[in-house]
Amino acid sequence: METKRGGRRFRHSRQDWQGFVSEFLSSGQNCKNFCRDKGLNPSRLMRWQGVFRNLTSHAISQMQPVGFMDLGTLHVSEPQRQTGTLELKLDLGMGWW
Repeated sequence: METKRGGRRFRHSRQDWQGFVSEFLSSGQNCKNFCRDKGLNPSRLMRWQGVFRNLTSHAISQMQPVGFMDLGTLHVSEPQRQTGTLELKLDLGMGWW
């Protein structure tokens, strides 16, 4: 992606894009607003998100299972509505949930 800085074009590195993708995924913003704020092209951000997702998927497929991991007892700080379900959200990094 090239952005203009002081009248010149600036090319972002792979590390820059990895940072942008990570920041985007944790920002809670939609792509259009995030890119507008950062001066990025939304289609480039989505392209790089796909690149990093594919690399992560390949790395995960090469991993060996580690077995059961005890996470302890869950403590619910706020009363849950009586729906009979509990939502558990895991942040595995790089946008994986």
